[in-house]
Amino acid sequence: MLWSRNLQLHYPFQNTALDYSGNARNGTVNGSGVYATKPNGGRCLYFDGTGDYVKTPSFALSGTVAVFAADVRCKFNATIYQTLIADNNSSTTVGYIWLARYANTNDLNWRYADGVLYTGAIATNFFAAPYNDVWLHLLVACDYNGKNTYFYRNGILFATIAMTNTPVFPTTNRVKYVGSFNPTTYPLTDGYLANVQLWTLATMPAAAQMLANANRIMLGMNPIW
Repeated sequence: MLWSRNLQLHYPFQNTALDYSGNARNGTVNGSGVYATKPNGGRCLYFDGTGDYVKTPSFALSGTVAVFAADVRCKFNATIYQTLIADNNSSTTVGYIWLARYANTNDLNWRYADGVLYTGAIATNFFAAPYNDVWLHLLVACDYNGKNTYFYRNGILFATIAMTNTPVFPTTNRVKYVGSFNPTTYPLTDGYLANVQLWTLATMPAAAQMLANANRIMLGMNPIW
């Protein structure tokens, strides 16, 4: 079991939405038929695009780095934004979280605001064949101080994307949604999620340490930050 003072949220999704981070941020599952079995026998959640999502209690983040990690399987979809985690607010003037495979693309997008406008750090073709509709592990480390977003696929660095201007760290006390940006507007469709984790760090680890941590998290081991 993962545990760290930097771990904010951890949902293994073993037939429940209990939070294993030690912060007691247990989720509320919305939708029916959402629990499914992974090929290796582990459990996961299936989101069908018709109102399935997990709602967390309201909580704030602190630090300069946000890290999201999960086991993911999702299909190409022409119309629906396949959200992994979000907090239902894309204001241009505050920090917020929204990580999604955008509609009609193979891209993975960490969207953020700089106090004036919102934009995204986009990992182009992250889900391109042979990674469409297959299980993979993704980890996104967003360094708001260094203004870079690092995208890892199956423990390997896939892309480093610069963030424009000065992004606003998401410090506001808010509910988070796993599998939806807005519970009625942007649900995850034709997709599976398991072993969802959200971390915050005071500083961005060095490249070698971040790569080691990405691999350790993928293997279910405690990271070394």
